[in-house]
Amino acid sequence: MKLFLCGGGYGKQTEAIYQVFDAVIDHEKPLLYIPLAMPEEEHSLDECYAWIKNELAAIRFPSIDMVRSYEEILEKDFSQYCAIFVGGGNTFSLLDGLKRSGAFARIAEYIRGDGIVFGGSAGEIIFGKDIMTSSDPNHVGLTDTSGFDVLRGVSLGAHYTNAETEEKHERVTEFLARYSIEHEKVIALPEEDTLFLDGEEVQIIGDRPYYVFENGNRQKMRPEIRYERKDTEWPLEYIDHDRRIARAIVFDDDGYFYFIRAVRDDLFGKATMIETPGGGVEAGEDLRTAILRELSEELGADVEIICKIGLVSDYYNVIHRHNLSNYFLCKVRSFGEKHLMPDEIEEFHLSTLKLTYDEVVSEYEKRKETPIGRLVAARELPVIRRAKEILDGER
Repeated sequence: MKLFLCGGGYGKQTEAIYQVFDAVIDHEKPLLYIPLAMPEEEHSLDECYAWIKNELAAIRFPSIDMVRSYEEILEKDFSQYCAIFVGGGNTFSLLDGLKRSGAFARIAEYIRGDGIVFGGSAGEIIFGKDIMTSSDPNHVGLTDTSGFDVLRGVSLGAHYTNAETEEKHERVTEFLARYSIEHEKVIALPEEDTLFLDGEEVQIIGDRPYYVFENGNRQKMRPEIRYERKDTEWPLEYIDHDRRIARAIVFDDDGYFYFIRAVRDDLFGKATMIETPGGGVEAGEDLRTAILRELSEELGADVEIICKIGLVSDYYNVIHRHNLSNYFLCKVRSFGEKHLMPDEIEEFHLSTLKLTYDEVVSEYEKRKETPIGRLVAARELPVIRRAKEILDGER
């Protein structure tokens, strides 16, 4: 299953996660849209349909098929759709309608298989253990408030930190803290963040902090960043291969960062570069094993992996390659002997740079004098800034 559980954002707030959604769906199949949580007095179904067409205009579908009743969901063959999109509104009304009609069981069966679902706001909360985390009024008198429980014992919150007033935010915070004592753990997402559940793997993607409530405590967390950069330096002819890469922002207790200096003269031209240490993931390796190996080889460093920062997708048109760079934040424990490959010594003349944060940024700006330097800076500077935010305590 692939579930995209969004904290309630739209438009600019969700551009990054829509790119991920776009990458996993079958573009030859229509989308099934369930807008039934939205109260008719707020927005009609026709208005909801106009909204979804505009919201997902950048994603190619043959069509968007909208249901107008819960019973109509039962008539649909989910295998004929690329995904199900569950819109926001009143969480209690949505769950009540799904359960009364029998659609809840059908959707549960779908997501136990290879189903793809995008849920926003109320459409996010119903996939947690229980929907009592919602601040919506329970006008329908729903008593069975258990959700799909896709995270096995964790409930979800939406629109967290997006409240209109500080007073309302404090009320919600107090409620979730108390709820987590009396019931279960809660992941509370702002509108800008989405929980992406890919099988057993959970990622939070977005650009604002999210919060975890457990046993009355609230922990502030930073989501992984994810973005795409096109090659603006060389014309696109074709892309014929992907490269899965593990990279790291490496720091020490004294506030220094460790990067690689490379001097190259090849298809990319003559260039002196700065780049994060890292390289291709080898067959049979997971990402964490790969980054530990790469840092030992290139820096001679034994490190502690602090967290994953995110994934950047970019392109090298001149060699027809799509790069998938997975970035980690790593703290140095000790340095030993490097184990560079012959080409890293003879062709790229790799060496280690030890720099302050300001020196790192300055060096990347300086290396924008060459086409490859501009591509690398576009890919890595946002990651470096996020690493600095984490280290400065914004996590």
